[in-house]
Amino acid sequence: MKGGAVLEQIGKITVACFDKTGTLTAGKPQVTDIIGYGRTETDVLRFAAALELGSSHPLATAILAKATERELSLPPTSDANAMGGVGVRAKVEGVEVFVGSPKAAGERAPMTPEQRTQISALNHEGKTVSIVLVGHEVAGAIAMRDEVRPDARAGLKALTEMGIKTVMLTGDNRRTANAIGERLGIEVQAELLPEDKQRIVAQFQKAGWSVAKIGDGINDAPALAAADVGIAMGGGTDVALETADAAVLHGRVADVAAMVDLSKRTMINIKQNIAVALGLKVVFLVTTVVGLTGLWPAILADTGATVLVTINALRLLAPPKL
Repeated sequence: MKGGAVLEQIGKITVACFDKTGTLTAGKPQVTDIIGYGRTETDVLRFAAALELGSSHPLATAILAKATERELSLPPTSDANAMGGVGVRAKVEGVEVFVGSPKAAGERAPMTPEQRTQISALNHEGKTVSIVLVGHEVAGAIAMRDEVRPDARAGLKALTEMGIKTVMLTGDNRRTANAIGERLGIEVQAELLPEDKQRIVAQFQKAGWSVAKIGDGINDAPALAAADVGIAMGGGTDVALETADAAVLHGRVADVAAMVDLSKRTMINIKQNIAVALGLKVVFLVTTVVGLTGLWPAILADTGATVLVTINALRLLAPPKL
């Protein structure tokens, strides 16, 4: 945590907004399905991997890993352009290629009812689907699945028991996000762009909530900066770690609840220590003035107060009871 002010503020949060990929999930998706529409599976994967080369996004990493596994030779790209929360486009072999969400792809090229049905079926299985467009035609789809973190459900439950509302803010497909949300028992808002996440955080703040935003990617940076407390997940992008007020170094969702618990215990501890220190001073000031105690007992009492507040502060080293 970057300073005492952050430690104090974390204990005041009333709503926690989580990203999905890499935050509630492990951030290590694997390609499960490659579907070609008028193109071979190899072509679909080859074009997608060429566009994702150099990207650190978990879905891009999954596509590149599958291309490496199949030992594909990737064609060179030019005029590459990454569009935050939408996808990436570039020219490959003289043709413009786009890889992105079904919603973004559908705005650029018509999709048949059969294709939409197949994509919906994959989403119902909790898979994220990226569509590959070559020119103005749908060339294929790549489905990936990312498993939830083992402690995600327990971590969210701990926050709920503290009276903190939990919400998932994700750019992923609504069906996929809802499938994950049902497993974790968390409210879901899906198909969001980075500016949408920032807007939702601002809406919570205007409604009087104290907002914590937890995420790990570049797409989360605007919302992390806008939130009352921004928390980056360990292993996230440098931009997220730099923007956030705190970081969960081990990538455990339960550590967010541990931060809140530590903040609350710390503030209670500080108030107790102030009360003990000032209380003893007042007592011995009065008793010394009326002649009941002398200088040395007052000095010993002051030293004793220092010992007491130190011992009390050491109780914070105990692990949180979540």
